[in-house]
Amino acid sequence: MLRPPPIADAPHILCDWVELAVLRNTRGTYHIADLVRYRDTTRETEDADIEGEFGRERDTDTEGVSGGDGDAFYDSLIEQFAEREEALGSAYPFAVNSRGVVTLHQPNDWGGYMYLFCLLLSYSNDADLLNGTWRPRVDNTIRDLFQACATVAAAAEVRGHAYSFGWPRPGNNPPFLAKLTAIYQHFGDGQVRAVRRRGLSPFAKDEEIDVIAWRPRRDRAAGTIYLLGQVASGGNWMGKAIHGAPIANFHRNWFDPAPASNAAGCIFIPRLVESADPQGTRRDGMDVQTLRYGTIFDRLRLPLMIQEGIQLSLSGEGANWIIERIDELQTVCDWTIDEITALHAHAA
Repeated sequence: MLRPPPIADAPHILCDWVELAVLRNTRGTYHIADLVRYRDTTRETEDADIEGEFGRERDTDTEGVSGGDGDAFYDSLIEQFAEREEALGSAYPFAVNSRGVVTLHQPNDWGGYMYLFCLLLSYSNDADLLNGTWRPRVDNTIRDLFQACATVAAAAEVRGHAYSFGWPRPGNNPPFLAKLTAIYQHFGDGQVRAVRRRGLSPFAKDEEIDVIAWRPRRDRAAGTIYLLGQVASGGNWMGKAIHGAPIANFHRNWFDPAPASNAAGCIFIPRLVESADPQGTRRDGMDVQTLRYGTIFDRLRLPLMIQEGIQLSLSGEGANWIIERIDELQTVCDWTIDEITALHAHAA
């Protein structure tokens, strides 16, 4: 079900390929040395291709072209896996031993399942890594489950209430103004217009706002942590952003007065953000993208946040929080287990 390793791509894409290869293997392992050997064999073939029949791989600053340092290639992958483990801790379901063997650990908490869910969702329609003989069974219902994950993660981020506002909404899809009014009455900051402003569509569903979250204050006065989030489960996430003008328009059009608390725009994606520049780091990529999208919650952040959100909901601090759709996370785990089982059956 996997295409040949994309050895000319950035290390984070190659590590995703390895993780998928581990999932495919019923033993749950993959040797990075096999990837290095494949790379060396491919380069030898290209060096012998005098007429250029097979084409040349792209030159990258991390590898060079044909004859690059194999140790540097190996180290770049090891460093990428180490970065993932450092960022996620127990929520990262893979491990790499001293011999370069990548192993899948049976998740013993929510975070591990959330990571695998995000990984499968990232490549459900991706032709670069999957050859089309098998794909995760992802439909709108499964993509909507990612919004449930984002809602729980938002609760952890603000340490407070989190509502799933994007369409479809929980509770039999209450009308836009009815749901918006109920949320902001609970928030206690800003007043939703009683009647739709003239010129606005009478068929508004969510105005691109998928998650609304805030930290409760004892005095219920303005000036708290307030988050508005967009959820983008597909590969077209870079065409979506509510940070800046969309949030200002949302407040201007639907409130009178608007909330006094400053809204932080953010986006939730199952993919992993890295630098578009081969010489750049993940931090460099985040620096650039955050300016456009606000805070980005990607696969290197979400699993641990979701795990924390669940733990907080069970604690004294979170006992009175409203965290919509938290009960749907078991469905996320069940779907993930079923897909890995189906993948094993396909690979057998």
